[in-house]
Amino acid sequence: MAEDLLHLDGFRPGLAVLPVRHGSLPFAEAARKAVLSRRWSAVALDLPPQVAPEYLEAVGRLPEIWAATWIQDGRRWVLPADPCDACATAARAAMQERIRLEFLDEPEVPGPEDDPDLPDPAAAEILGAAEFAGMALPFLDKYRHESLERRAAGISARLIGLPPGPVLAVVRLALLPELLRALAATGGAAAPREEEEDAIEDLELLPLEPRHLVFCLGEWPFVAQEVERIRADPLAQQPPLHRWPARVLSWARERHLQRRRARFLPVHEVRAADRFARRLASASGYHQPSMWDLVQAARACSGDSFAAAVLEAAKYHGMEPEGDRLRLGPSRARRSGEENSLPWSNRLLPKPPRWTEIRLRRDPEPEEAARYLREWKPTSLCSHLPEDLSIERFHGEIRERARSSNLSAQSRSRPYESSLLDGLDIRETVRNFWKKEIWVREHPARSLRLDAAIIVFDEGDDSSHPHRGTWYAEHPGESTLIFYATDPAADPVGPGILRSRYGGLALLFPPRHVPDVYSLAHPPLGAKGPLEILVAGTCLFAREKAVAFAAWDPPSLQLQGIARDAGKRLVHVPLSGFPARSLERLRTFHVLNGKDVRGWADSFIQG
Repeated sequence: MAEDLLHLDGFRPGLAVLPVRHGSLPFAEAARKAVLSRRWSAVALDLPPQVAPEYLEAVGRLPEIWAATWIQDGRRWVLPADPCDACATAARAAMQERIRLEFLDEPEVPGPEDDPDLPDPAAAEILGAAEFAGMALPFLDKYRHESLERRAAGISARLIGLPPGPVLAVVRLALLPELLRALAATGGAAAPREEEEDAIEDLELLPLEPRHLVFCLGEWPFVAQEVERIRADPLAQQPPLHRWPARVLSWARERHLQRRRARFLPVHEVRAADRFARRLASASGYHQPSMWDLVQAARACSGDSFAAAVLEAAKYHGMEPEGDRLRLGPSRARRSGEENSLPWSNRLLPKPPRWTEIRLRRDPEPEEAARYLREWKPTSLCSHLPEDLSIERFHGEIRERARSSNLSAQSRSRPYESSLLDGLDIRETVRNFWKKEIWVREHPARSLRLDAAIIVFDEGDDSSHPHRGTWYAEHPGESTLIFYATDPAADPVGPGILRSRYGGLALLFPPRHVPDVYSLAHPPLGAKGPLEILVAGTCLFAREKAVAFAAWDPPSLQLQGIARDAGKRLVHVPLSGFPARSLERLRTFHVLNGKDVRGWADSFIQG
């Protein structure tokens, strides 16, 4: 650990300083490894001694997040036991190794000068804490402040006055230049410690509300929780810092799919969101994406619903402490049961962070979803018009590709005889130039006629696709739709709006009135299962001899036999020729509880 420590034996024998950026996981790991690297006689922290008992008890309660909190100058100050902070990890490691802890800082109120703008602390994971400090020192050397000089002088005097032996001092980077100057000025002599007035009032130990940890922890609450879980396993390895956004995205995807059964998030979209977040961070001059970068990337790649799930995942901390909790907001804090709130600051990160607002169209909470289902009227159903237009355009593309795949409709080349037909074929003419022949191209008339198309996303079964039926056209330009899909009642989206996913559907154009094949007492043509019934019903009511069959794989022998019994043949169109994202958007549809719901459906349906 020599690269992470500044050895200052010239000022005090055995003194080593670890410069840290509070609230940063790389520095927290550096502090933990530094404490365990050798047998220290004492570990010194840049915290006031007045709060030592409460803070050490909070550290002992990890992985629950507790904090020492007090009132000072009309403001509530919070000192959390942050598992991603160097002081907490150093204090816990020292207590486990039975090393004496010293609190050396002044009790005075810190200011923004304690937390200056520095390079991205993620670089310390590769460079090391000492190398990072060397990179920041030229700037910090010019960053002079009276408060920092006074506090550094006090810390220097107390370090010199400690009993002999090797001492590890964990000091914030902002204090490092002044501390070096103060150590050099003392010349190794211990200055007398003055008795200071304790301006700290109402000091107490309180648990923090888990939902509000995002306001006071240096890293995301999800990262803090996972770091504690990994540290509990002696054989587990801490993942690199750049892996955490991908872990948040993956966990958010799992929870999102569990809660929203009609949604599907391909893995490639999650990977795209991870790459996009990194590019946003790089454009801002950082190595590691911020929460804003990650949410915006998820929104751009997978929509508002997934972005809200990512935000919820990044803020999630599963430990629920007991007792009256301290509730925190961006600028004010109050205890549970209290009406009055006070402005608050973090003792480790006194500079208030910048917050921004992101407007997301989120999915409803479970209570809202249950209310939407209670208010549902089963006698009034209709579709969402933009989705009708999209599926009709896709229907036209399927039929066009089915015609193009017909062998009798494919273009042919032949030697020139008496007519240029449909134009000169340059390629064949060059290829047969040695024969002194001119070749022309002929495009036969497309004789394949289609009035029905079957689109199969999933073969389905009785449990996964219970929603089946027939929707009739509202106007002559719309097709008759036969489908099987997931249960829309499992995924309410808004008032009078349910979401579902097609397993398979068939479109008949021009529209016609056909019976609901899924409601017949006996399935037609001996069909079994939703897909076979869909194929049988479509082939029975299609007027032309050919039916387009769009699926990932060609129709099975059983499906071809059903079509043959109905006097039809299936023309396969591979779905692999279409973009996966477009197919997923087409597969998801919404059921509206009446035509009046179309007036507000766009406010709840995410594109």
